[in-house]
Amino acid sequence: MNSILHLVVLFFVAFAAPAAGQGWGLDSCVSYAVNHNPGLRMSELNVELADLNRTAALGGMLPSLNAQAVHGYNWGQRIDPFTNQFATERVRSNSLGISTSVNLFSGFQQWNTARQAGADIETNKWNYEKARNDLSLNVASAFLSVLVNRELLGIAEANVLNSSAQVSRMERMVAAGQIAEGNLDQMRAQLANDRSTEVAARNAYELARLSLMQLMQLEPGLRSTFDLRVPAESELDLSPLMDQVDAVVKSALSTFPEIKAAETALMSAQLGEQIARGARYPRLSASYSYGTGYSGAAQVLTGSPDLLSVPIGTVIGSNDIVLSFPQELYNADDFSVKPFEDQMRDNINQSLFFSLTIPIFNGFATETNLKRATIGVENAEMVRLQTANQLTQEVERACADARAALAAWQASVESREASERSFQWMETRFGQGLANQADYTNARTSLDIARATETRNKFDYIFRVKVIDFYLGKNITIK
Repeated sequence: MNSILHLVVLFFVAFAAPAAGQGWGLDSCVSYAVNHNPGLRMSELNVELADLNRTAALGGMLPSLNAQAVHGYNWGQRIDPFTNQFATERVRSNSLGISTSVNLFSGFQQWNTARQAGADIETNKWNYEKARNDLSLNVASAFLSVLVNRELLGIAEANVLNSSAQVSRMERMVAAGQIAEGNLDQMRAQLANDRSTEVAARNAYELARLSLMQLMQLEPGLRSTFDLRVPAESELDLSPLMDQVDAVVKSALSTFPEIKAAETALMSAQLGEQIARGARYPRLSASYSYGTGYSGAAQVLTGSPDLLSVPIGTVIGSNDIVLSFPQELYNADDFSVKPFEDQMRDNINQSLFFSLTIPIFNGFATETNLKRATIGVENAEMVRLQTANQLTQEVERACADARAALAAWQASVESREASERSFQWMETRFGQGLANQADYTNARTSLDIARATETRNKFDYIFRVKVIDFYLGKNITIK
């Protein structure tokens, strides 16, 4: 039952964290696994990435602001941008500026993108919870397997002690001539078989223990002392299960993370459809810039000019020379580069632009994207319905399994009690020499099977009840 989620943490949640001299409880195992599982950490990182995407989406709605500074030199002929004159020598130039732009309207695409990013955060959070629950469920199953195999090992060890005592008793009886040597050989064979069963049970227990440690990603230094605390009978809730399928289904559908994840994924798909539809609308943006500059070719007069008059003709009749009005003549030394501060002040320029883009035809891209988004919405809705149906079926099956587990456990208790009475009677007869080895072995085998079946059925029923409690949203405890 993959989606039985964190049924887990809940199963033996009352167990305390391991302290010195104490075993690990289920909550301790789950907490350790959660803190050391790489896959779960990856789910956490997905939540962090989704949060960064939302931050970027929100930032996309804000105006951009950029500053620039340029310092350079030019060789060869060109028109200086600040003097609008040809410059042929090396000219140093500087420019400083700041600019901003903002998207005024784009079919609400940026707003919906930010909302979609928020929905994606929630989806990733719920996916993380589901991953955590799945891990917890796996730990609970492994934890239960260790407990079951430990009890089976205890049964096997008790059988070895019992058979060993029988061998010792029969050895004394053979020495006293009360029974034949063959009877003792049969009991020794039974003891050897019990020891073999004990070895197999111990191997199964160690393998179950190893699987749990591996699932927890337990550090090698902790493995040698790793042990579980077995709950006392008084800690186990063995009360009969109430028939409350509808309440369990309602609770699960309103709280389980896979349902929440499917719902937020549907919301994200719907926002994606609105984003795609926004591409049909015109786009309006504005930009503003402010800047100034400096040019080494910009010069100002700093010296005094020479006055010079030149002949421009003669007076008819007298032949007197006619001179032009005095003209100012400048030398290169009369000019100097305009100061940097003055140029920065005098070269200030500003610009403000508005841009309107109206989509007319773009190769069917807009309509194709919109249709894809619409299909995505329908697909997300189907996933939500499928998830709800699957969870409903799992809850119904869990309730049915719990009822079946209760009946099986009650039947196994009766079977074990009957097998114990039968074995006690057979043991007495065997000790009196009134029953043979085969009868004794069959009775012992029947008792072993009954004990093992009761152990499995008891923990299976507890597990099923805790699943139902979890679906109901209860705080699971072992009472």
